[in-house]
Amino acid sequence: MENRTYTDVHKLLLPADLPSILEEYKDIFENYGDIYGKDKVYPRMKLTSNLLSVLFPLIEHPVYGKTGLLAIEKYKDEKVTKYMYHWKIIIPKKGKHKQHISAWGNDPHDAKNTPPELQFKSEPHHHHHIPGDWNKRQDNWDVWTLDDAFRFVAHFIRNGEEYKPD
Repeated sequence: MENRTYTDVHKLLLPADLPSILEEYKDIFENYGDIYGKDKVYPRMKLTSNLLSVLFPLIEHPVYGKTGLLAIEKYKDEKVTKYMYHWKIIIPKKGKHKQHISAWGNDPHDAKNTPPELQFKSEPHHHHHIPGDWNKRQDNWDVWTLDDAFRFVAHFIRNGEEYKPD
């Protein structure tokens, strides 16, 4: 992952390079046919000139079970204006907090009434870093692209390690 600084936080980001990502991380993708009320889960992608929205189901993790990486990127003029990457438990279906493992986004939280504990040097980039607690956030200097998110998640999937935030 890049060594990013405060001067980088407002640089425009490029859209995900999906062919490269699919090749690089093909060993961690999985199909699941046992989701109630849905067809098999495999990257169901919505890709337009303005939006990428896809859930990548991942091989079973020994601690978290069946997880996936939800990726949403919004585009303007072929650049990413907003992103959200969310590693979560996908089977069984759980509430937002219980399914949460880790997530990253760049939706701004810089309003004057934002509590100090939710203001970060990496604003607008932030990391929802506590499994099971979507509300907790911290600075995010590492995951600003889908490739960054996959690199992070792939480590835990490939090694079967539990994610324990610092």
